[in-house]
Amino acid sequence: MKNILAAGLASIAMMPSAMAQDIETATSRMNAYLDQFSDLVGPGFAVVVVTQDDVLMNRVEGLRRASTGAPLTAETPIYIASQTKAYMGLVAAALDERGILPLDTQLNAYWPDLTWPEGVDGSANKLRDLLTHEVPFSNGAITFLEAYVMRVEPEDYPALIEAHSEPREPGFQYGNIGYNVYGAILETVTGRTWQDWLDEILFDPLEMDQTSARTSDFPLEDHAWSHIWQGEELGWHEVRPKTDGMMQSAGGLVTSPDDMITWLQLQLRGEAPEAGLTASMLTIAQTAYADTNQLDGRNAYEMPCHDYSLGWNICEFQGYEIHIHGGGYTGARTMMAYSPDAGVGIAAFGNSDNMTGWWTQTAVRMFFQFLADDENADRMMAHREHFYRERTAALLDRRQQQIAERNAQDYWEGWAWSPSADELLVYAGDYRPEGLDAPVEVSVEDGGLLFRMGGYHSRLRPARLDLFGGQNHPFDAADRFDFQRNEAGEVVSFTWNNQTFSRMD
Repeated sequence: MKNILAAGLASIAMMPSAMAQDIETATSRMNAYLDQFSDLVGPGFAVVVVTQDDVLMNRVEGLRRASTGAPLTAETPIYIASQTKAYMGLVAAALDERGILPLDTQLNAYWPDLTWPEGVDGSANKLRDLLTHEVPFSNGAITFLEAYVMRVEPEDYPALIEAHSEPREPGFQYGNIGYNVYGAILETVTGRTWQDWLDEILFDPLEMDQTSARTSDFPLEDHAWSHIWQGEELGWHEVRPKTDGMMQSAGGLVTSPDDMITWLQLQLRGEAPEAGLTASMLTIAQTAYADTNQLDGRNAYEMPCHDYSLGWNICEFQGYEIHIHGGGYTGARTMMAYSPDAGVGIAAFGNSDNMTGWWTQTAVRMFFQFLADDENADRMMAHREHFYRERTAALLDRRQQQIAERNAQDYWEGWAWSPSADELLVYAGDYRPEGLDAPVEVSVEDGGLLFRMGGYHSRLRPARLDLFGGQNHPFDAADRFDFQRNEAGEVVSFTWNNQTFSRMD
């Protein structure tokens, strides 16, 4: 009896301290925390808190686009970047259960003639391994094209994998390539895109009408635009929403705060039979598969994270199991989390960059501190407001210094060259990168050169003859664009980002 009693007391001692702190109280404290940031975070932010049946917070403030003053609302589509992986993970679980694309199928079953990179065993590695970041290779060409440039056709994947992949150490390593390859295999096998499957399995049956993997589903002005903070003098630089071609299976969704409520409540309920989503599908998607080795808490979530499921990091905070995933892209930061044992979910949206968007991850963490009735919560609440101001100023100063140092390199020769319009015209034309089906146009616009590669644009600032510095946005360090000439003095190619682009015209 003594041992049983001791075990019972030990079990109680290990239970989350929030058993004495109800979710509604934690939400109230969260509202007070957000009050501190109403005049600081911009242009807009949103935070939702839910249980499986109730919406405790749906707080939306500020602007979806700074230059127009258009308000951010609970129905505004906001880009959520890598959080897409959790949605794709549930689609993969549904397709597995339906027998359409079994997760335990070997990779060689789909592209039998493909020579995988060293360290990848196509007869042993499976589809599930792609979605848990355990297939040990990287491919910068595919991930860059899919995220920043254009859609890569599934039939082009085998050649790109063979030509541009690099092996890496085995085990878990977070990235985009696994989800990109899964999306290409999905379309190869079924003849339907990953976007179509998301619509059929999730968005249509769940009536998530402000969620899509295609930005064209909504008028441009209805989107939340992303923003980069340039300081008090210059203010916000706006980042146009992605094109459809830049929306990819590892990071290609917009969703609204209202629809995020539906998504988080689905995770907490563990099923939606009326939408065709069974408990076993949710279980497959939420189960831990990969050891992430992040128990030291040195990660974006600032908490020990031990496993990865199909699109969720599985972490622990003061006795609670937390399923969490963030999303970051140029000018946007978002994060979502739910705790199955606490029965609560939270998501934070910010349409600004890391200088000001850092608060999304801390907002989620602060909620769980409130929920756990952490003795340090009130102190951290005050500290984070003060630290936010300091961090924003420090990151801005550091970024400006890095840009200045990069732009002051000797090879720019003081940016002394001022070419005429006729001198610029010799660089204009159509180019193609070696080994990639990604046409490029260099044109003269507004008195300068503009580089276009699908959805990726860069202004080319003249430095010296045949050397330009490219900027994707005005608040960016310059990339080298080195043009080459033939013996006749004609411009025939240029190099950028270790890639050669040959002239086609």
